[in-house]
Amino acid sequence: MRASPEEIASIQQEPGIELHAIAKYRDVMSEKESGDEPSDSAQLVQVVVAPKSPYVGRTVGSIDFLRTLGVIVVGLWRKEGWLREEISQIRLREGDLLVLRGQPRRFAELADNHGFLMMVPFEAERRRRNRAALTLVIAAAAVVAAATGAVPTQIAFLAGAVALIVARCVGTNQAYREIDVRIYVMIAGVIPLGAAMEKTGTAALLADHLQDLTQGWSAFAVLLTMFWAAALLTQILSDAATTVLLGPIALALAVALGLPPQPFVVCTALGAVVAFLTPIGHHGNLLILNPGQYRFADFLRVGVPLTIFISLVSAFLAQWLWLSGSR
Repeated sequence: MRASPEEIASIQQEPGIELHAIAKYRDVMSEKESGDEPSDSAQLVQVVVAPKSPYVGRTVGSIDFLRTLGVIVVGLWRKEGWLREEISQIRLREGDLLVLRGQPRRFAELADNHGFLMMVPFEAERRRRNRAALTLVIAAAAVVAAATGAVPTQIAFLAGAVALIVARCVGTNQAYREIDVRIYVMIAGVIPLGAAMEKTGTAALLADHLQDLTQGWSAFAVLLTMFWAAALLTQILSDAATTVLLGPIALALAVALGLPPQPFVVCTALGAVVAFLTPIGHHGNLLILNPGQYRFADFLRVGVPLTIFISLVSAFLAQWLWLSGSR
């Protein structure tokens, strides 16, 4: 099971849910604990497996942390790759980070163990589930307000964020920590890039070449071309700028083919908002890039087949609705 630090710290508060290691060894730990320390004084501490540690290459189960060190392993983090085995079957490597649970006295003894480095308290804020319902209500209200047009989208979600803080669903410090400044730096770089393409004439040059390329093509092929031209161009320009730039080209192509302009303009507009191909295609992609731990290739892997599917559906429906099946 993969969990965040906050979830590990909060899981004991959930009724009917317990970390397997704690549930399995609770009785044994109680027997090992001295009467001087109450059972509720157990702490979570994280340690790093040291270079040339005697534990490197051994499985967590074979080390028997409870018997030899008086603590149990409740989590393991490794920088690269997925951990597909049970924690007890994983062979430790240098640099692995272990989350241990035990009594303060045990950790004081463990501090002298040269097999581990950087013993620090496990930093995580417990999740406050008692305000989960209120959080959902505020989030739903913000979405409804934006979707119905009652207030501008940016105002609706800003008001929702403020309401979450005022209602103490999230702390002010935590809200500030969740803001990723790197996203704003990237957005600030992408916007001037799109503006530069417009002002230097690069975008207009691409549009002219597109018009020359599609001469003599079928209506369906032109619809797909306009969709994909917009879908590719919107990765750099904004959706509005892409539509404004390619809109006149779509109209010119329709006139040249002697067909209604609606399907060509609609396909162009749809392509301009299909920004699934890259993380820089839309600001929303950038906002989820780091929290979702996505890579550039992840967008291509999902975005390419998704864009192909949407382009075919859009071109087919546009042709069926406005061109009466013309080929």
